[in-house]
Amino acid sequence: MITRISIPRAISVAGSIVHEIARLVASGKIRPGDKFPPEAELAKQMKVGRSSIREAFRVFQMLGVTEAKPGRGTVLINTAPLFALIDWSKFTSADLINDIVEARLALEPLIAAMAARRADAAGLRRIEETIEVGSRAVGDEAASIQASLDFHTAVAEASGNQTLLLVTRLLRSLYFESTRYSRRNPENYATLLADHQEILAAIRNGDPKGAAAASESHMRHGLNIVLESGAVGQDHAMPRKVGAQGRATRRKSRT
Repeated sequence: MITRISIPRAISVAGSIVHEIARLVASGKIRPGDKFPPEAELAKQMKVGRSSIREAFRVFQMLGVTEAKPGRGTVLINTAPLFALIDWSKFTSADLINDIVEARLALEPLIAAMAARRADAAGLRRIEETIEVGSRAVGDEAASIQASLDFHTAVAEASGNQTLLLVTRLLRSLYFESTRYSRRNPENYATLLADHQEILAAIRNGDPKGAAAASESHMRHGLNIVLESGAVGQDHAMPRKVGAQGRATRRKSRT
């Protein structure tokens, strides 16, 4: 049980909560599997408003740090993203966003192909649910990002490979930054939702090559949107070409 949490006042109370939780995790005072006290109790312990608690825990949920478990409350399940949140600005540089996109281009088609070979009825339904949630989230940036991240996590779960699922969860905080830029325009979001449908269709049809191709196309659509947003300069965003099997050719070294 987590007890006696207190935080210093800051400009962003929710941000201070996030940083304090990250500090407690780093010190080993909070561990995966630990249950957080109820919202009202946490607010009283931290001497903050309940709205700040909710805001901080929305961040945790979006990044896959916590999970609401029936009968148990909110539980810490993934600590890795917390360390990224301590200095989030380091994930906004052009080179690092490019690296994130590059990593996703290598991983996502492979994961989708494996899901096409192994997904069962429950896995397919979970993917469908994330698309349904995403369709209802049009116009809501935070909810649409959450739905997109959940989609890719669900595909990783359906792949049946626990290592790739772990990698997806560990990289979720990094994926957030590249995903954030692609959710600002409803028209762009509609395109990406259609991509999700194509990936699901290939997985449902047991078509690994089709799933990998649809996943790569989806990643490249996202990259183009990021480029158009101006978040990454054209000279920085030149990811390696990834084929259906997820293999990449080395790009030229940056100058």
